[in-house]
Amino acid sequence: MIQDEATTYVCPVELALQAIAGKWKPAILWELTAGARRFSELQSALPGIAHKVLSQQLAQLQRDGMVMRSEPASDAPPGYMLTLLGGTLRPSLDALAQWGKAHGERVSANAQEMNRHR
Repeated sequence: MIQDEATTYVCPVELALQAIAGKWKPAILWELTAGARRFSELQSALPGIAHKVLSQQLAQLQRDGMVMRSEPASDAPPGYMLTLLGGTLRPSLDALAQWGKAHGERVSANAQEMNRHR
């Protein structure tokens, strides 16, 4: 999310979306809301993500202060975990999950209908 100093955002939603932009970042963050995960656990939980992509997305989330990597010598389990800043996204991720559960079938049906008419 690091932007140059000239970047201005039209609204706070734009800034928030930029912080979690990417196909996999929201899913990675969602997985980490349950607690620390090893790289291999994240990869297993996210079918379809390439090793390189997961590594890149985790590096970006670390750079932006959303995720940290615990060292095996620390008290925390080895792996990746949300930082305090990353943890502040949990209510938003929970809300998105609830929306997806409530409206996912309708969104899929609409997309299928649109694809049939192409």
